[in-house]
Amino acid sequence: MKNKLKTENYNLLYLFKELDNKKINYSVLRNYQSLPNSTGGSDLDILIGVESINEFNNLLIQFIKEKDLKLVSVIDDKYCPKYCISEIGWGIQIDTFRKSVYFGNNEIILSKILFENTVKYNGVNVLNKRVGTLLAFLKELLNNKFCEDKYIVDLQNQFLGQDIEATLLSQFTSPFISYLNQNLTQLDKKHCLELHKLSKTSFKRSKFYSLSKKIKRLFKQPGFTIAFLGVDGAGKTTIINSITPKLNQAFHKAIYYEHMRPNRLISIARLLGKKEEFRGPVTNPHGSSTSGYLGSLLRWSYYMLDYTFGFYLKVWPKKSIRSCAWIFDRYYYDYLIDPKRGRINLPTWILKFGQVIIPEPDIILCLGTDAKSIHKRKPELTLKEVERQVLELKAFCVSHKKAVWIDTGKDIETSSNDTLDAITTMMAKRFESLNSTK
Repeated sequence: MKNKLKTENYNLLYLFKELDNKKINYSVLRNYQSLPNSTGGSDLDILIGVESINEFNNLLIQFIKEKDLKLVSVIDDKYCPKYCISEIGWGIQIDTFRKSVYFGNNEIILSKILFENTVKYNGVNVLNKRVGTLLAFLKELLNNKFCEDKYIVDLQNQFLGQDIEATLLSQFTSPFISYLNQNLTQLDKKHCLELHKLSKTSFKRSKFYSLSKKIKRLFKQPGFTIAFLGVDGAGKTTIINSITPKLNQAFHKAIYYEHMRPNRLISIARLLGKKEEFRGPVTNPHGSSTSGYLGSLLRWSYYMLDYTFGFYLKVWPKKSIRSCAWIFDRYYYDYLIDPKRGRINLPTWILKFGQVIIPEPDIILCLGTDAKSIHKRKPELTLKEVERQVLELKAFCVSHKKAVWIDTGKDIETSSNDTLDAITTMMAKRFESLNSTK
């Protein structure tokens, strides 16, 4: 933990020092209480003056290169590109508001007003809390039609019964301003719905505009799917638990976990009214009897629906438009490596046919070490079976271009760091071209 905080401190101090050295006009919009030493677990929302955009882009490239960081995800938006940056043990998401904060093509609060209300906090340029609270409330209102209580309470506390100045709300109509000020002290979700209706006169975001942005992201998706494979005892759960908090920093808490498959469809066990098949570590992976040919075919066909349609209904929409990572503890490939565990008894050609149809993970991590060490950790399977699965997994890893072998015979910290390095390296390849263009 100390090393992580030390790394974060050095990286952020460097970034803000360079912002000042290069005289970049900027303002951190919110969650700046821990700056410049830490983001406090938040993303970094930073407004960049129109005259400083090119200089800031160059600084971002310099920051990544000089600190040996990796750009693991980008949402390339006209007004607010988002950058996810990572290294072993640390990560950050930077939301860069260019010139102003927009909804559709309109500024929510004029950029001139935002920079006029920027102050120094621990040597960092930040938007003063009063205007920052109003901006957060308006963003939430325009995007979601209502506001959570925390936004309402913060707004009321900042203005303490006073009217919100018309200059701050110059982008809104007179009826909107009047209604907000008249109801500010007793503001609730019902009032927010009415305010959202009144805002439509000034703020319209065409469906085509939103759709075009999403379509553009499909060609370079900001999200990833990561599959972890390995025999029981290889260290999958331990390593997943170790790296998830670190990935969360770069992807700002957008890490999703699934076991084996997308789970858009309920398990066959639940479908038949039985207990859930997976509720934690499996102590006897080969304890259930394998289904016959017809039963195996039905089981495989049902779960193929989840791997295909379930994936496109649950996983694909988020990874296509949002910087995120879906972690799968095991995946379809287990049917080939350990079919007995999945109670599948089908010809290999059928299972390989399914492998061609299913959506392939972006990154496949094959975890393992020598069979005797794995068997010593978890002797649920025979040593001979463990040896067979390790060999099968190694052969799969060699033959698959998206697979990486992780030696888990090392200590946990080293294995976790090797895993995180493999993940971020493969993620960064997708955005290599942006390092020289942004």
